Amino acid sequence: MRLSMFLSGVFWGIFLIILGLCAIFKTVFHINIPVFRIGLALFLIYIGLSMLFKGPPWRGEKNTVLFEERDLVLEEQGEYNVIFGRGVIDLTTLPSPPQDRRIEVNVVFGEGVLRIKRDTPLTIKVNSAFSGVRLPDGNQISMGEYTYRSGEQTGNGGRVLVEAKVVFGSLVFDEE
Repeated sequence: MRLSMFLSGVFWGIFLIILGLCAIFKTVFHINIPVFRIGLALFLIYIGLSMLFKGPPWRGEKNTVLFEERDLVLEEQGEYNVIFGRGVIDLTTLPSPPQDRRIEVNVVFGEGVLRIKRDTPLTIKVNSAFSGVRLPDGNQISMGEYTYRSGEQTGNGGRVLVEAKVVFGSLVFDEE
């Protein structure tokens, strides 16, 4: 969540002015204004409007999907998280032959898709709990650990290591 709004002087200035006015109304005019309820309602309205016009206010890192669906950007060594959403990671853009690379994928209550080339030398280590993981060789893992190896490692190329952890979610390896 963007906390810069709550840390700015404008927010605290307006908040203290409203709090002072409520104290004056209660003391002088005997009017009780429920500040907490109004504040909570305005906060929920703000979150709803910001989601409609700017997208979710809690978007964190560029390699984390949270309550949305999007493609993730491939980096040299990266960690990719899909939480309550759907994320697509395209490994077909890796150079051929690939260099040694480690990629970590975490899926929690979401759906992840990894696109890979058939001839890419890669090792996939899957650790899953109460989930569904479909590997390129047709195996499906719902609980436990499994290691999958594919492709021939050449002398000048490396191997891509994908470490996948899936909890109450789904991960599919899509070969092209």
